[in-house]
Amino acid sequence: MRKDPFVAFLGLLAFGGVAILAYFSDVAFTDNSSKTLTLGRRLYVPVNVDPVNREDQIEDNHSALVDSQKQSSKDCIPKKHFVWIKVHKAGSQTTTPLFERFAFNNHLKVLLGAHRGPTISWPLPPREGDYFQTKDGGLFDALYSHSRYNKTWLEAHFPDDTAYLAIVKEPFTHFKSCLHYYAIPRRIKIKSKTEKNPVKIFLKDPWKYKTEAMSQGIRWDKTRNAQLFDLGFPMEKSDDMEWTEKYIAQLDRDFLLVIILEYHDESLILLKRLMCWELYDILLGSESRNSRPYSYKSYKPTPEEEATYRKYAAAEYAMYQRFNQSLWEKISQQSPDFFQEVDNYRKVTKDVRGFCEGGTKKELVIPASAWNPEYKLPRRFCKDLKTNDPVWRKKSWQQLKYPPLHKVNIPFNARTSLAKSLAAARRDSEEKKE
Repeated sequence: MRKDPFVAFLGLLAFGGVAILAYFSDVAFTDNSSKTLTLGRRLYVPVNVDPVNREDQIEDNHSALVDSQKQSSKDCIPKKHFVWIKVHKAGSQTTTPLFERFAFNNHLKVLLGAHRGPTISWPLPPREGDYFQTKDGGLFDALYSHSRYNKTWLEAHFPDDTAYLAIVKEPFTHFKSCLHYYAIPRRIKIKSKTEKNPVKIFLKDPWKYKTEAMSQGIRWDKTRNAQLFDLGFPMEKSDDMEWTEKYIAQLDRDFLLVIILEYHDESLILLKRLMCWELYDILLGSESRNSRPYSYKSYKPTPEEEATYRKYAAAEYAMYQRFNQSLWEKISQQSPDFFQEVDNYRKVTKDVRGFCEGGTKKELVIPASAWNPEYKLPRRFCKDLKTNDPVWRKKSWQQLKYPPLHKVNIPFNARTSLAKSLAAARRDSEEKKE
């Protein structure tokens, strides 16, 4: 995977020096059997690490643990209020299971759609009747279903200390995913007698193809600034970069973390630290969910094509650059053992996935390390890792004692309604010209 030189430079600045940080924390979590497992103390190991040659420099530094400052577990209390903006086609399907599992294991009041589907409301905020309130009323603890970011609405329905989280991926890769998933070439008739690749055809003149759609009075576009739109950005501002930059800066202030898919493991370790969660909480059973093969998936654009798309989706690139930079700035503020913890996470994840693929062992023992206590994972944990979204929603629904399902309005679906939405946008544009 190609990394930006700026990212490498940030890494050198962040981890070239020596910082000493250690703390102890007693943590407890509840598994699906409702049996509380008390975990041991968690330590961060200070090590001198050159980020470029860190593999050769990682040493066993147990003496540093004895000398380093010990802090109370009260200094790091797990955050249990979060809003996860599940950005479409950005890897959110792969990441969401950890939020679903955490919400269920911690008995959080989850905002769920009244139909118990994957989307609560899009592109407008939820209306009364789109979701169910718990018996005791009050604010919600967690959101992990598809819902467009609307700061005003969310702040009215979640506590003040809620952590706002999201995920995005490299814009051109996202563009290709949307082009395929929403069947855009077929719907707007992108074709040529001499070229079969719809990406190349589209990028000859993106403005020629009218991919802007409209529903419920809201304009949106699955080929242009689509990720930023899920984060509340109004499409009408796509060409106003001064306004766009200010909006993105505000998002950066609003969100505790925006995961970058291209640095997924690093993002998850940062999530763990910022949320004061456990290694157990961020384990995932699959490297990629909802991934689909298609003919142009691996296509790399020419410099001219990339420049064209950068101009076409300038707001999306500005967003990605800002959140990518923000990710590495936050990593630079972590203790010097950060990348060691990333390596440990990758090793544990590999062991867990290997265990869950089969075998006769009844449990998997994850040794204690500087970043996690010892875990004894029963084989039923593999079932949790493989549990899909509908089942998690059903489990939380039953846990919260929501009423039985009844006939409700099904939320708007951009994929199935794209043709009608494209036509609606064209009619609206024509009417404004008259």
